Amino acid sequence: MRRVTFGTSLALFLLAGCASQGTVEDGAVYDPIEPANRLVFAVNDAVDTVVLQPTAYVYKEVVPAPIREVVRNFLDWLSSPVYIANSALQGDLDGLKHNAARFVANSPMFGMVDSATGLGLERRPEDFGQTLAVWGAEDGPYIVLPLFGPSNLRDTGGLVVDHFMDPINYIGDDEDARFRFQVARRVVGAVDFRAQNFQQINDLKATSVDYYARVRTIYKQRREALIRNNTPPPMAAAGGSSSGEFEEYQPSNAPIEQSGSRSID
Repeated sequence: MRRVTFGTSLALFLLAGCASQGTVEDGAVYDPIEPANRLVFAVNDAVDTVVLQPTAYVYKEVVPAPIREVVRNFLDWLSSPVYIANSALQGDLDGLKHNAARFVANSPMFGMVDSATGLGLERRPEDFGQTLAVWGAEDGPYIVLPLFGPSNLRDTGGLVVDHFMDPINYIGDDEDARFRFQVARRVVGAVDFRAQNFQQINDLKATSVDYYARVRTIYKQRREALIRNNTPPPMAAAGGSSSGEFEEYQPSNAPIEQSGSRSID
C-alpha cells in the first residue's frame, strides 16, 4: 500500500509540475539545466564507450542470433503487464486488447517464442510517461539521467511508477533475489539493445557535430511518436516539415532504454 501511495503521489506531482512549464517554442526542447545535463551525458557516453559498446560487440559476435532473439522476446514478455496496465489507464481499449492478447499468446513459452507477432500482434510498448501525456501532462524540463540517459520530468516520474506497477517486484518473499533479477534484467536488456543497434549508434556519434543536441532532438521526436502510437503528427499530415532526425535514426525496439542506446530510442 505504501508503494502504491508513493506512485500515486508522484503522478499527481508530475501533473501539477509539468503543467507549470514555461512557454516553449513548438518543436523545441525545454532544457533549463543544459550544462548539468551535458556533464551527465558525457559520463554516460564514456560508460557506453568503455563498457557497454565492447560488451555489446562481444555479445553479438559470440551469442547466436536465435538465442539473442529468445532473450529479447523474454524481456519484452516480462514487460507486458506494465504495457497492459498503462493501456488501461490511458483508456485505450484497442491497445489494452492488443497487449493482453499478445501476452496470452506468448505465455505458453514464457515469451521466449514470439508467436503473437505472427498473429498480427506486434510489440506495442506503453509506459506511465505516455499515460501522463495522454492525461494532459507536458514534458517538463529535459533531464539526462545517469546511465538511463535522456528523459524529462514527466517520463522520469513514469519510470518510477512503472517500477511499482511491475508485478515481479511483488513475487516471492526474497527481496534480494528480486533485486538481483531486476538488475540482471536491465543490464541484459541494455546490452541487447546496444548490440541490435551497434553500428547505427556508432554512426550517429561519428557524424554528429553536437551529439548531445542531436540526441535530445531525436529523443523528443521518439517520445512524441510513442505517445501518438506512431501516427503522423498534425504538421506532417498537413505536409509540414520536421527536422528529419527521427526518421533518419530509428533504432530497433528493445525492452530497455539505456545510456547512449536510449538516446535514440
